[in-house]
Amino acid sequence: MPMTNFNARVYALVRQIPPGRLMTYSGVAAALGVPRGARAVGWALAMLPIGTDVPWQRVVNARGEVSERANHLNADLQVDLLAAEGVRFAPDAPRRILAFRRLLWEPPLTALVDQDNKG
Repeated sequence: MPMTNFNARVYALVRQIPPGRLMTYSGVAAALGVPRGARAVGWALAMLPIGTDVPWQRVVNARGEVSERANHLNADLQVDLLAAEGVRFAPDAPRRILAFRRLLWEPPLTALVDQDNKG
């Protein structure tokens, strides 16, 4: 399936999220100027191939949780990848991120301007 301009912009932004930091699907969409595009961000990330350099694991839902997926292995992998970056999860809810709000990352304005110039 060919990559859309939107998907390319999602991947470029997600590549900038530092290790151990997070964005929400809606946060990525809003940063790209598509405030109702959270689902489209999720679809773009779901299309990534195994072994991608896009750190898709750093995008979580607005409740601060790893989203449930049809394939539970992907959710477990996301938890494992985030844990390896130092993200901690609630003992009673293994997909809920502790200190979620403190881990949120906002892209610098220059990151968004650079994307606009490339697209």
